[in-house]
Amino acid sequence: MTTSDISASQALQRTLELIRGSRSVADITPETMQGAFGVQVKKVDPQQFGYGQRLPGNWAFSIMRQEVEGAGRMDLNFDPLPGTKAALTDICDPDFAHFTAELESMGFARHSSHGEHNRWIYDAFERPGMRVEVYPEVARADNGDATGPACVKMVLVR
Repeated sequence: MTTSDISASQALQRTLELIRGSRSVADITPETMQGAFGVQVKKVDPQQFGYGQRLPGNWAFSIMRQEVEGAGRMDLNFDPLPGTKAALTDICDPDFAHFTAELESMGFARHSSHGEHNRWIYDAFERPGMRVEVYPEVARADNGDATGPACVKMVLVR
């Protein structure tokens, strides 16, 4: 990977632009992704393409459009570089609240998904033709208390 061409903030904002300009995942093509992100998208085949790069602060991000279980899906992921410590603050602009408020402003209906012991897993946003799942990541102190706002860890668009 090379040094950062797109910041974490730009990756989140450009993902919102891609969602805003799409009625469904089928509208996300190598050309629309390349246009939104302004980078050369790598094509594996007509249904699988994407882009990834290293970010400052020991993070990397990737955005990929692929077929999963017979349906199109786009994934945006932020991951710490293996074997490193990465501070969530490096990927937390916009934070979860601001990112998801943008989805609501696009007309998506919101609901939260909870797992075992009512643990919050993600918030889902739906409108005709598209579902967006936004997964949070929260920095925690040793006692388990949150030490900052929820950040966007992953976005899945179906």
